[in-house]
Amino acid sequence: MPRARAKEWHGLVLTTGFSLAEVTIVIACASILMAASVPNLYRLREEWSLWGGVHILESSLQWGRARAVTANTSTMLIIAGDGRSFYWADGYSGDKYEHSLCHLPGRIRIVGAPKRPLRFYQRGNAVPAGTFTLQGEVGQYRVIVNVGGRIRVQRD
Repeated sequence: MPRARAKEWHGLVLTTGFSLAEVTIVIACASILMAASVPNLYRLREEWSLWGGVHILESSLQWGRARAVTANTSTMLIIAGDGRSFYWADGYSGDKYEHSLCHLPGRIRIVGAPKRPLRFYQRGNAVPAGTFTLQGEVGQYRVIVNVGGRIRVQRD
């Protein structure tokens, strides 16, 4: 059987290739690391999904407030019964704004909101001020809207 060719580099003799034992050890170590990281990757994905849902709601609230101020009208946030989607409507006529429907990602849903639909008025103020609670498998966040229309996010 031919031997592996040896190369010489600065006086050291190097052989090319890896032995079967070395390859087996590397594959075993890699599989152990993968098995340990898979549950953490699932939890990380769920946390990012919840964080993404919070930012979808937060940016939509910012849009609704800006729309009310720039159009000199009232806007109203309507949340679907299952809490997985919401949309914006005109505050006076109740007509739905086209392309304003937003779906929350994965299993994220709005589990708490003010009893009446949130409205933003011409000066950016919000009635009723309140808290929207978004919940996922890994926890929940609160998106708080105060009377002045300012929006903040808080982790529970």
